[in-house]
Amino acid sequence: MIKIQIPATSANLGAGFDALGLALTYYNYIEMEECDKIDITAADGLDIPTDERNLIYISAKDLFAVCGKKLEGLRLIQTSNIPMARGLGSSRTCGSEQNARGSPHKGRSC
Repeated sequence: MIKIQIPATSANLGAGFDALGLALTYYNYIEMEECDKIDITAADGLDIPTDERNLIYISAKDLFAVCGKKLEGLRLIQTSNIPMARGLGSSRTCGSEQNARGSPHKGRSC
């Protein structure tokens, strides 16, 4: 199982914060491993999609596709410490793996 720590961002707080930035100590965590089915849970009890509609699952599936692999199933435990709807990037943390699509590593061995 791998564990990913994703930091909050100050970029959505208002004008200038995308250039100036702030040090924030909020993180979302994702633990995941391949398995034979989709098994998605929220460690903090947050109401999240637990099927193919989950943004983190979609990002992981897209990353597998970029690497030329098929994702059969995924065990995913999501812990959301970044407050939602506060401009701290909580929704963006769900799609961090999608950066791989535009990264210079695209096309290289994953």
